[in-house]
Amino acid sequence: MITQPTVQADIKQSLDNLAVAVKQAPQVECKESHHFGPNIYIKEVTLPAGSVIVGKHHRHEHLCNMVSGRMIVVDSEGNRTELVAPMTFMAKSGRKIAYIIETVVFQNIYSTSETDIQKLEDMIVDNSKDMLLEGN
Repeated sequence: MITQPTVQADIKQSLDNLAVAVKQAPQVECKESHHFGPNIYIKEVTLPAGSVIVGKHHRHEHLCNMVSGRMIVVDSEGNRTELVAPMTFMAKSGRKIAYIIETVVFQNIYSTSETDIQKLEDMIVDNSKDMLLEGN
């Protein structure tokens, strides 16, 4: 019988192996833009079809809009979900890996009055964690 911790360890190892392989592959450019409103920050990225994207480790849950496109996302627990735009949802903290089926325009939405991009990056993602070694 396989225990839950063993299954989780296997999933973590598989995701880490995939992240290493993606990092070693040729990298794609993802167009990025930043939008600000009263106490709101939206980071928008365009993810090209056929890409595998390894996301950064987000510190907190946050609202997301998938404006267009289609992708398959695997989270740090190994859950696989197909997302089809348009849709709005809450993203859990942690790291995700996605295969982009159709070019995706994706928005991460945060409640903050901060407008300095570097400070926002430090607040939103945990860069102290090595994306290739952490499970989420």
